[in-house]
Order: sequence, then structure tokens, then C-alpha cells
Amino acid sequence: MAFIDAVSALNGFKRRRIIRDYAIIGAVAATAYMEPIFTEDIDVVILADTNEEYFEAHGVIAGAPEEQDGMHQIVGGVPVQLFPTTVMPLYRDVVEQAQRVRIDNVRTKVATAEHLVLLFLIANRQRDRLRISYLLDDLDEGYLENLLEKFDDQQKTLTSRLRAIRGLAVPREEEMAPSSEADESGPET
Repeated sequence: MAFIDAVSALNGFKRRRIIRDYAIIGAVAATAYMEPIFTEDIDVVILADTNEEYFEAHGVIAGAPEEQDGMHQIVGGVPVQLFPTTVMPLYRDVVEQAQRVRIDNVRTKVATAEHLVLLFLIANRQRDRLRISYLLDDLDEGYLENLLEKFDDQQKTLTSRLRAIRGLAVPREEEMAPSSEADESGPET
């Protein structure tokens, strides 16, 4: 079971036009930005304009000579969970903005670190919050803020979760109130 075999198989599905495009998300994608994380599967977003298009692609992939294990298709010997872009607008943005990387000598696309943060905030499991804390050091904060504005709900659930992960016991500089003159001159005598 090698992830490289699964990525090669996904590329083959793309070459044969079974899928138009895809991007790897989850722990495998996160390894493009941080130390490798143990995982047993690959999560993949499949570009599809309609549910019918996704079901057709899923059917061909499921009909490949390998097996199915619960919600996972076995692709290249690896469990792969497929998500259509029709489920939520964030998935389409993930595929459209994905970064090209190489795994060994195989090219693929992975979600940006900023998109991964949003996806991990949605899942909100303890391991996802830990992954976010590792990703925060190398993010484009402006891009992350734009994504939050675009994809967060009206209650700002994702923004609240991110603030909690950051702890805000030590606020970021832009979140701090300006200092007063009395603070700058020191204590009064």
C-alpha cells in the first residue's frame, strides 16, 4: 500500500477523462506544508459540476478492479475517500486554487495550507486542531482572512474556532488596542 500508487491511479483517471480534475486534502495534503502525519487514507476532492457527473466518475472508479471498504474506494492499494465539488463551494475553490506538488516523481495537486485550515476547522476534531496549530506559522494571513470571509457562516463559526486555537491569551498584534501615552511614559510618580 503506497500513496504514490494511489496518486498515479488518480492521475490515470484524469488522463482518461474519468475525472476532470482533483485535489488532495486532509493529512496527506498537509504533509506538503509540515512534517508527515500518520494516516491510512487519502481524501480527494473531485471536480464535478453536477451530482450526476460525480456519480458517473465515482461509478467508474468503484468499478475498477480494486475493492471498496466502507466509504473508501481502494485505489492503488490505498483507501481513498472521494468528495464532489457539488457538496460545498469551498471544495470547488480547493480544486481551483490547489498547489501543484510532486510526491516522489509523480505530479499531483494539494489544497493550499489556507484551504486546509478551513477544512480542518470544519471537521474540528482534536487532531485537526493540532494540524492547524502546525500550519499557522507559514500561512498567508490575508488569504486566510479572505477565505474566512468568503466561506464562513453567518455566526462566524470557523473564525471563532480559529481564534480559540490561537488561544488569544496573547493576541496577534493587529488585534491589540493601541497603547495610550501613559503606558508609553511609564507609571506615574
